[in-house]
Amino acid sequence: MKIQQSAVTVDFFPVATGKRFVKRVVWHPGCPDTEMTSFSTVTKLEAMYDANQRLNNGGTLIDFNLDEYSGKDYSPLFC
Repeated sequence: MKIQQSAVTVDFFPVATGKRFVKRVVWHPGCPDTEMTSFSTVTKLEAMYDANQRLNNGGTLIDFNLDEYSGKDYSPLFC
C-alpha cells in the first residue's frame, strides 16, 4: 500500500506470509536536498492502524505494493 500526504509518502511492503510489513517513509519525496528515507518492520495490525490513521487525516491511497521490497537501500537485521 502506498499513501501520500502533503510532505510524506508511506509504503507498506509485505514480508513472506503477510504477517509483517516493511514500512518505508519518505519525507519530501522528489526534493534532492531534503529527501530522507526511514525503514521499519511492523506487524499487520500496526500497518493497518497506521494506514487507517493516515487515510483519515487526509492521505491519498496511490498504489498497492504486492511484492516484497527489493531496494538496495534496505537490509533487515537478522539475529
